[in-house]
Amino acid sequence: MAKQISKKTSSAKPAPAPQTNASPDRWMPWVAAGLAFLLFSTGFGNPMVAMDDHSATIDNPVVKNFSPAVFTQFNLGMYAPITWMGYAMANALGDGKVIWFHLFSALVHAANAFLVFRLFRRLEGNSTAAFFIALFFAIHPMQVEAVSWVAAFSTPLFSLFSLLALHAYVRHTQGNAWGKQYWLALGFFVLACLSKSAAVALPLSLLVVDLWLKRPPLSRQSLLEKAPFFALAIGFGLFTFFTRAQAGHDVGAQAGGFSIADRALMACHTVLFYWTKLIVPLGLSIWYPFEKTAAGGWHWTYYAAPVVLAGLLWWVWRIREQAPFVFRGVLFYLANILFALPFYTIGTFELRSDRYNYLACLGIFAILAALPGFYREKNPNRVGAAWALLVILPLFWFISSWLRIRDWRDTITLIEKAMAAQGNNFGKAYLWRGMALGDIGQGRKALEDFNRAISINPDLTEAYKYRGGLLGMAQQYEASLADLNKYLEKNPNEADIYYNRALTLVNLNRSQEALADLNKALELAPDFTRAYRARGNVRKQLGDEAGGDADLKKFEQMGDK
Repeated sequence: MAKQISKKTSSAKPAPAPQTNASPDRWMPWVAAGLAFLLFSTGFGNPMVAMDDHSATIDNPVVKNFSPAVFTQFNLGMYAPITWMGYAMANALGDGKVIWFHLFSALVHAANAFLVFRLFRRLEGNSTAAFFIALFFAIHPMQVEAVSWVAAFSTPLFSLFSLLALHAYVRHTQGNAWGKQYWLALGFFVLACLSKSAAVALPLSLLVVDLWLKRPPLSRQSLLEKAPFFALAIGFGLFTFFTRAQAGHDVGAQAGGFSIADRALMACHTVLFYWTKLIVPLGLSIWYPFEKTAAGGWHWTYYAAPVVLAGLLWWVWRIREQAPFVFRGVLFYLANILFALPFYTIGTFELRSDRYNYLACLGIFAILAALPGFYREKNPNRVGAAWALLVILPLFWFISSWLRIRDWRDTITLIEKAMAAQGNNFGKAYLWRGMALGDIGQGRKALEDFNRAISINPDLTEAYKYRGGLLGMAQQYEASLADLNKYLEKNPNEADIYYNRALTLVNLNRSQEALADLNKALELAPDFTRAYRARGNVRKQLGDEAGGDADLKKFEQMGDK
């Protein structure tokens, strides 16, 4: 037994030295966490934006009517009951006020910065390196999307449980096999997967952590340890494909009209694109569309990307003995970004986004933080330059993040900033801006944006829904009916659209068709009280006085909703 314990201890890095009150380990994680919270508190006054914020939170039935049913429901094609529980708590505590959603995001992000320090203090055995990794993580501009966007709360939340799982796993490697810490790691992994499906990358991170701890990652013991993690990851991954497909989202390698060859180019280009943004985060946006040339090909950078990326990875492999921190950092990044690369489509939003780097960026930050120590041994003349880099980068990033958070002060500002940086995103920018303009009563400008969106991309069915509603309000009933018909062809289960079309049909004196739509609306949503009033009036017009009176009485009893 003594021999086994000695062997296990020698395979891992030594535990950190005991802490004293003056130890940097005492204050460094709190500084990183405090800066994270302070930075993102500047966005507490930001409202919810039009892109998914309301549908993910206050319009999400499992958030509004919180109950154990949260574990049996889906929303937006996703299954994230732990995230919805967080939303429900914020909603209940703040009575729907958006500041509580921002507060929860900032607190979780700050906790993550604290955990990042603790984790890398164990992995690196160096407080200074761990502090810079945590600092970079806390304030980097690419983190703004994940923390400031209410609908992205699932990203910092799943990361919280993933970091807790990594902590427990590291402690497990220094104790008995299959002990308490192992099962804690597995439990935290399940909670991470129940927060967001992206957590399925954790088993790959565990293999990279083994390299940090100098444990053989492919030994029999290691593979047995990882088997339950990989089994759960596969299960949750397949379940995500199912829930997205059930919600009508595009799912698959050739969705969106991209070929397998296209996907390979896109994935290689995306890795290099992300690395560039991590070092020089300029032109950040809520979308980064993949746009082909007029001839149907790609910009030359896409064709060059596989060659450049292969060359970089070959170089990283070659120097793995001389600079193992580079090898580990790149592997950690790739392990956490792999399932977010555009090899396939699994949703309706973007194929690449800032928030996908939330945990993966730690690999790049670990490389940067290790540079002074590396040059101190290999090339002392470069130590000063390495320290200058570590000081200048966070100053630049902190200011950039502060400005980026201000972009989220309203939907229109956010969209127009993205349009200036990355274009109109195949018409979606005009769709989203039109929705925001409609919300503030600028119907004429909203209508112009919906017209632009449809002219650029006729497949944007959401634009037909909103334009149809505005056209109805403008008493252009035939045009309104045409738009609502197009929307319902692809979305036949939305009660409010049947209701809107019924009102348009009433104004066109097509009462029998309007009655059919109101019946359908109430079939889909029996508590849609305004539909009872409308149906009551239509029934009376058609001579059904008893039925009309019954509907109007029900409307009065239920109250206007």
